[in-house]
Amino acid sequence: MPEQRDLVDGLTFEELGRVAEIEASVFPEPLDLRSLEKLFRDPSVRYLAIREDGRLAAYFGFQVSGPTAHVISNATDPAYRQRGYGGRILQEAEAVAQAMGARWFLGEVRISNEPQRKVLRRIGWREIGRCEAFFGNGEDAYVVFRCFREGTWP
Repeated sequence: MPEQRDLVDGLTFEELGRVAEIEASVFPEPLDLRSLEKLFRDPSVRYLAIREDGRLAAYFGFQVSGPTAHVISNATDPAYRQRGYGGRILQEAEAVAQAMGARWFLGEVRISNEPQRKVLRRIGWREIGRCEAFFGNGEDAYVVFRCFREGTWP
């Protein structure tokens, strides 16, 4: 039986090394393996994964505190881009975050990351503010928000 492709599932501890590799290839300020392991062990944190042919293609991590699920990172391995994985994993993560008590996602995205901003807008996220020099290299960020029930606002 062929392996199922692009199934959203929980990330495993053994995949954290691969997450660190992807982080280093796509983010100017990546999380290192030690930081990822600490986050992974935190009961308020969840990481979801999409695998293709058994290889980690995309992941999404968030931390729930009260009604807020704060985005830690959302990344797709460059070799697996343009397949809709980034948006799909975000959408499917809503049910997981809701089960943990969250009512919305909140995160930050680099002003220069137009591909991510486009995905977020397409799936119903809103840019609700701007933080100057948010990232370590001085780049501004948009604060992004997605309420799980349309028409509601915190």
